[in-house]
Amino acid sequence: MFYQMAIGFVILSLVFIPLERKFSLRREQPILRKGWLTDVIHFFLSRLLTTGGSYAIAVILYIFFHQLLNNPLQAAITRQPGWLQFVEAYLIAEITFYGIHRLAHTWHWLWKFHAVHHSSENLDWLASVRLHPTDMIIANIVVGLPLILLGFSAETFGVWSVISTFLAVFNHANVRVSYGPLRWILADPHFHHWHHANEPQAINKNFSGLPLLDKLFGTAYMPKNQWPRRYGVDDAIPQNYFKQLLFPFRKTRPAIANSDYAPYPPQNYSR
Repeated sequence: MFYQMAIGFVILSLVFIPLERKFSLRREQPILRKGWLTDVIHFFLSRLLTTGGSYAIAVILYIFFHQLLNNPLQAAITRQPGWLQFVEAYLIAEITFYGIHRLAHTWHWLWKFHAVHHSSENLDWLASVRLHPTDMIIANIVVGLPLILLGFSAETFGVWSVISTFLAVFNHANVRVSYGPLRWILADPHFHHWHHANEPQAINKNFSGLPLLDKLFGTAYMPKNQWPRRYGVDDAIPQNYFKQLLFPFRKTRPAIANSDYAPYPPQNYSR
């Protein structure tokens, strides 16, 4: 598995580093920016921990829910065309992800894990993997369990997993990209960068990969031609990987943002 991850890391580097140089949002941001080594460790070690933890919990849940498998509803879903299964799985996954993601920002027990992801002060493709394993395991189970119980095919899982992973990496990239009229159907970097903004007006916004959900529930924020001035959280989250793993277990409650500072105005990157 480590060999496969190493190949994946090389491929992503070869794709995204030139892409970020060509379409840079912040040209002054170096490739080896602050925290890059920590994120490289996240790419390998956190993914191993997440995969192992997710499989272990999945086995336990299978023991409890296996009697619900192979029911008529699952059989009906499996008989559907592949494209229809994908659309249905995408909608269900986005709805459940919106719910658990929003909860991770509003429930302190979850936020203390999710805050590690938001500690990145410079966004690029590699920042997408700064994720506490506990945070990812919870998201994987919450999003994946309904899809398993409903009986979506392995092929649907595979296609959805590849596409969602690529989009997650792309939406963190240091690129000036917007999908224009399609921006409410599929989250783009412009939309997701505002989710990471440490600016009062953007706090607790843009949770979904399907921006229409944020629009529906009043959590959308995407000012035209403006990008965040700064990212991260006000808490002093350590840059060391192992200290980040231990950070959620501190007794203090991490804050999403401190509204007492005088905010920077949004930076206009329109041309």
